[in-house]
Amino acid sequence: MNDSIFWSKKFIPVYFIVGILNFLLFRFYIQTDNFSVYLLTILLIVLGIASIIYNSKNKNEKD
Repeated sequence: MNDSIFWSKKFIPVYFIVGILNFLLFRFYIQTDNFSVYLLTILLIVLGIASIIYNSKNKNEKD
């Protein structure tokens, strides 16, 4: 899990971009107001934040 692509620095913007696009797609294009749409968006944003935290801690340990 330490060398996973999901924790790499290059993959961090993907979480936020997909989360925002997911929200925009379901909210404005499909026009649904299901709570599950917001859960997926929140999950992606939380994964992005967790990846930032993981990378900042990993960087401090290598220094």
